[in-house]
Formats: sequence, C-alpha cells, structure tokens
Amino acid sequence: MKLFKILKKRNNQAGFSILEVLIAAVITGIIATSAFSFYVKMSEQSEHQFNVSEMHQLCRTSLYDIRKSLLQAGFKLTAHPAYEVKGDTLAVYYSDTQPVDTILYYLVEYTDNEYGEVAELPQTHQLYKLFKKVNSDAPALYADYVIGIKYNQIDAANMIVSISVHSLLKDDSYQPNDGFRTFTLSERINIRNIS
Repeated sequence: MKLFKILKKRNNQAGFSILEVLIAAVITGIIATSAFSFYVKMSEQSEHQFNVSEMHQLCRTSLYDIRKSLLQAGFKLTAHPAYEVKGDTLAVYYSDTQPVDTILYYLVEYTDNEYGEVAELPQTHQLYKLFKKVNSDAPALYADYVIGIKYNQIDAANMIVSISVHSLLKDDSYQPNDGFRTFTLSERINIRNIS
C-alpha cells in the first residue's frame, strides 16, 4: 500500500509549464540586461575618471619638473642670466658639468597627421606637445595634449607657471568644450639663486 502511494505521488508531480519557463526567461533577460547596462555605464565612468586622473597627473608632473629646473636656475653662474622666457619657451641656465648647462622647455603643435591619428580631437583649440631639451641632448617629449603654458614673471626671482592640458577621450556627459575636459594648474615659484 505504501508503495502504491509513493508511485501515485510521483505520477501526480508535474514539471514546469512552458508559460512558467517563458516568464522565468523574460525576468532573467530583464535582470541580465539591467546588470549589463549598469556594468557598461560604470566601465565608461571608470574610464573617464582614469582619463581625468591622468590629465591631472600630467599637469602636476610637468609643473613639478619645471619647478625643479627653475630652482636650479642661476646655480654657480655669475655672468649669465638665470633663465629666459620667450613666449611659451623657457630656458633655464645653471652650471654643474659645463660652463653653462641649459634646460629648455618648449611647445610643438601637433601636425596634421598627428591630429588625424587621434579620433575625435576637439576643433575648438590647438594641441601641443611639451618638449624638454637638456644641453645638446636630443629633445624628449615630456607631455602631450597640452593646450598651453604661461610663464608670468612677478619679479626677477619670482614666477608663476601655469600649464593647461586636455583630456585624451571625449566625455559625453560633459557638455562644455565639445565634451573634452581641460585642467589648468598654476604655481608660484621662488627662484633661489638670483641675487
């Protein structure tokens, strides 16, 4: 008798109906689509945040190096100027290994080919590369995506250096400047070796 009840119980058990399976598939699809769109959105935000962080780091690193060079300006020099500013070019002079050591910072505009290689560059302003040249060494690319650099002399021993950079990627959530973020950093530098 117990065996008969067990067999009868098994025969009365039914599987899922096709409607239940379809409803479960639709719910799973909605959850998967929501999760994927959330992942894509977070991934884009992460990429833009990394881009902004890289832009800030580029500004800080460039300004730090220029500051470090200006702090050397005039060291062990007597009959030579400590530095010269001509537009967006800075020449820093000091003496360490030669009669006059020179560090030169200057901007070079992107060529048409370089503009063409990078997709979606803004048309609102020109982009430059910051080069650093030490003595007779070959110039080295120090920073790219630079909008501009300014050297404002307060007096002979004080200068404000400002550098503006541009983000590499377009941020669709950012409306100004065609979606490209910019960052400007300034620092007042006291040139110690000027008497």
